[in-house]
This record gives sequence, structure tokens and C-alpha cells, in this order.
Amino acid sequence: MIRELIAHRGLVFTLVKRDLKVRYKASALGFLWSFGRPLFLMLIMWAVFSRIVRIDEGMDIPYALHLLTGLLPWMFLQGSLFDAQGTFLVNSNVVKKVSVPAAAFPAACVLSNLVHLVLAMFILFAFIAGYVFFVDPLLVPGWEVVLLPSIILLQALMLFGVSLLVSALNVFYRDVGSITEITVTAWFYLTPVIYPVQMARQELTTILASDLVYYMYLCNPMTPIIVAYRRVLYGNHLRHAPEVSDYTLMTSLAVSAAFTAIVLLLAVKLFSRLSKRFADEL
Repeated sequence: MIRELIAHRGLVFTLVKRDLKVRYKASALGFLWSFGRPLFLMLIMWAVFSRIVRIDEGMDIPYALHLLTGLLPWMFLQGSLFDAQGTFLVNSNVVKKVSVPAAAFPAACVLSNLVHLVLAMFILFAFIAGYVFFVDPLLVPGWEVVLLPSIILLQALMLFGVSLLVSALNVFYRDVGSITEITVTAWFYLTPVIYPVQMARQELTTILASDLVYYMYLCNPMTPIIVAYRRVLYGNHLRHAPEVSDYTLMTSLAVSAAFTAIVLLLAVKLFSRLSKRFADEL
């Protein structure tokens, strides 16, 4: 499948460009929404969770940066899966009439949302620069920032595998769309986007008076990915007081990588089998 996508990369890039144009067609701000959407969401959550609920106390980095760094990869996940689940229904005419590799459609969903992530990163780096110059020079990214592309790649591969699954299953079982929305919402609250990992550990260890539930929590494949984003971006600040130890983070990332590999293998197998019947079902 990967070879097929590489061979038809021109088609994939065409689908990505089409998705981006359709999304912002007749929009006055256009691509500026890639910056505005996460910024507005961050400001709302910052106001709620740092002024009303107050879960920002005792954090090692400014809560605005904590939120924005978690929201950007989460919006990458949410956008990719929500776009992928209905991609074959939206493109049913093309799938039925033109012989194209079916995997190009979910791949385009992930890549178009990856473009939004990259664009939104400019806002994040502008915020970091502002904090570095006016608040805390230690917030300047350290050498760990060179690892950022590898974290993005790991998340993109995981999302591609999950996108293959939900897009294929939704052709045959339309309930998959609703199930995906519910699952993504629950997944959001089980991932340290709003709150820090230390708070999760403190609360979870009270359940069984041990770290067992906490380590189960770390098995959530998005948890170490979100933590890794913050770790590589704020290495100078978090090197001596990380959210989790480097050993725990690397171990958890290995679990996420294993999860990604398993999901990709299963997804490719299932997708290859089901894609032969897409035209009939659509």
C-alpha cells in the first residue's frame, strides 16, 4: 500500500490541495483559520482553567503554552479522524467511476490536517518567542527541538492507521461516524491536554494507592506523544523538572510506536480486503 501511495503521490497531493481549497472556499479569512481556531480555543480554555477552575497552579511552564502545545496535536488528531470517517461517502462518485488507490483518500485527510498543524506551529513559536523575550529566557527551545519532526511523524503514522480503519468501516457501518466522535471526545479527556500529567498521577494513584492505574494511563498512545511535544519544545525549562522522567517517557513512546505498528498492520490488511467492495457499497 505504501508503494502504491508513493507511486500515486501526485494524486494524493492533488486531493490534499482540493481539501484545503474546499475547506476555505468562500471564507474571508481563509488559511488564517489555521492560526485563529487553535488560538481562540486556547484563549477560552486558558480563561476557564486558569481563572475559574485553577488547574494551572504549580506548573513548570506558563499554562497558555501548556494548552496550546497540547491543543495543536490534538486538533491534528481530531481533524484527521473526522475527515477520514466520511471521506469515501463524500468522494463516492470518484471511487465508483475512477480507478484510483482507495488509500489515497484517508492519506489525503491526514496530510491536509498535517498542513494545518505545521501552519499553526508558527503561532506556537510566536508565543514561545514572546515568553522568552518578556517572561522567562529558559523557555527558549533547547537541542531537543530537533526531535520535533520525529514526534510529528509518529503521530501522523498512527493517525494514518486509525484513519484507514474508520474510513473503511464507515462505508459498511454508518454508526462508525458517531462512535468515532464519542471516542475522540472521551479520548481527549483521557489525554493530558488541559491538565498536566502530574495531576493525573496524583488523582489516579489514590484509586488503588499504587501507580498501577497511572501506568495504565500512560499506555494511552496519545499521552506520551502530547508529553513529548512539550518535552522537546521546552527542553531547557523541563530538563530538570520534566512532567515524567525521560526513562518513563521513552518507554511510553515505545508503547505508542508499538501500538502504531500494530494498528498500521491491521489497518492495511483490513483496508485491502474491504476496499475491493467499496464501489458496490457506495
